[in-house]
Amino acid sequence: MTADNIHRIMSEGLFPGLKSGVSLVETHISWVILTDEFAFKIKKPLRFDFLDFSSLELRRHFCEEELRLNRRLAPQMYIQVLPVGIGGIGDGQSPAIDYALQMHRMDNSREMDKLLEVNAVDASDMKHLAALLAPFHLQNRLDTALPYLPGEDAHDFADLYAMESDLAALQAPDAGLLRKWAVTIPEFLNKHKSRSEARIRSGFWIEGHGDLHSRNIFLPKNETPVVFDCLEFNEHFRRLDVLNELAFLCMDLEFYGRKDLADCFLDNYTRHWACFENAEDKLLFTYFKAYRANVRLKVALLELRQQSDEKRSKSALAYWSLLKQYVLQTGCSSKIITWELLLARTPTTAGVLNMLLIIISLFTVLPLLASSPTTTTERNH
Repeated sequence: MTADNIHRIMSEGLFPGLKSGVSLVETHISWVILTDEFAFKIKKPLRFDFLDFSSLELRRHFCEEELRLNRRLAPQMYIQVLPVGIGGIGDGQSPAIDYALQMHRMDNSREMDKLLEVNAVDASDMKHLAALLAPFHLQNRLDTALPYLPGEDAHDFADLYAMESDLAALQAPDAGLLRKWAVTIPEFLNKHKSRSEARIRSGFWIEGHGDLHSRNIFLPKNETPVVFDCLEFNEHFRRLDVLNELAFLCMDLEFYGRKDLADCFLDNYTRHWACFENAEDKLLFTYFKAYRANVRLKVALLELRQQSDEKRSKSALAYWSLLKQYVLQTGCSSKIITWELLLARTPTTAGVLNMLLIIISLFTVLPLLASSPTTTTERNH
């Protein structure tokens, strides 16, 4: 399938249902043809480290997986998988050249990200969303004998490291931090490995949504929220600690400047499921927010490679700023940034004395900060 094929389908009305209100939404991995009645999602023939839609059979398989998984949270929205032939979507007579996932059209004005942009999301929305998601997560808990492999989490985070040049092209401040995090992020995950293993044994790992942010949520008026577009292409990304799932939504709310809503959502959610047991869980949650900012940044940079515009550039820089903030809160940046600062000092006698004073202060102050019950991480959660 190519962009020309997509435009032919749209211009000639080669799809089921009404032919009015036709428009196109394009992401870095799919095309979505919208009509007044339906939405038809077609996967792009792409291959990345994290997904493989490169063959017709793979695209069919993942369309069927997307249908199955999304019927868990949005059965009213997802209809069927249709072949795409020469005659368009639903042409079962000619050989299939691709496959489309057919969905009922929702009211796009009620997309949560759009509502956040106009300050139209409130605490009651967070209460309803928490009431929907907590039972879903509890019903989809994973085997408590699963192994925890910190190297997998480190690898997921590391996908971004290869995009330092993309950040540099945007003139993102401190893009070189990516090379430092290649050391400190694995150290953090190994340090907290025993706690992550304990959380698996306690039943806090789920097969969740995997891509839980505001663009994948509808907030219909006076109705239950609709959470859609579950991540189908890689089960590794949806089999995770529930804190990782929740961190995505909370990070996204903070991206829109609504930490108050993030706190409100967590407060309501934990009334249904007390998934934070101690201070270390809060630190892991901050790391997961960093990882989720990493994911959205990576998506923004991939989209910029396909189509550059000011809005995407601003979003990428905003995610980069959030990512740095979260990583700093976990403590993953402090050591390296500090020593780099020291090594940059002029090696004069006065410089050496200053360096010694800074070293003494670091060994005195940092342990106090790490043990204080009012650290930045604790205040934010």
